[in-house]
Amino acid sequence: MVLKRFGVSVPEELLEQFDEIVRQKGYIGRSEAIRDAMRGYISQAELESEQAGTVASLNIVYKHKPRLMNELMKAQHDAHVNVVSSIHVHVSHSHCLEVITLKGDKHAIGKLADKISGLKGIEYVRLFNFVLPESEESDHGHHH
Repeated sequence: MVLKRFGVSVPEELLEQFDEIVRQKGYIGRSEAIRDAMRGYISQAELESEQAGTVASLNIVYKHKPRLMNELMKAQHDAHVNVVSSIHVHVSHSHCLEVITLKGDKHAIGKLADKISGLKGIEYVRLFNFVLPESEESDHGHHH
């Protein structure tokens, strides 16, 4: 295995939080913790790409800024997916949580999640895909 070095710029507070987790979990250093995090990230991305589901929940945390909120809305409008619902919660004075329920092609859903992940000011993005049984797809009027 050939090791490659690369530089990463992160906010000081994020690095301090990361270093605390590195210490708590007993990692030898940041490098091993970052490799572990990368393996987890890659594993999750592979899992998401293998799922056949066309329904998803996209959870987003970001700092409350009108420009960013407009970009989020534009990304949703431009996406080739059905935005079933969007819930916006003010979790603190400065941070918002948005939960978007999506339905459509899994690749289009993934593309929207990737676009939102890349927006400046987005702090966390988690995409949860799931599969509904075929028989439930046509049962629009029955809710539990």
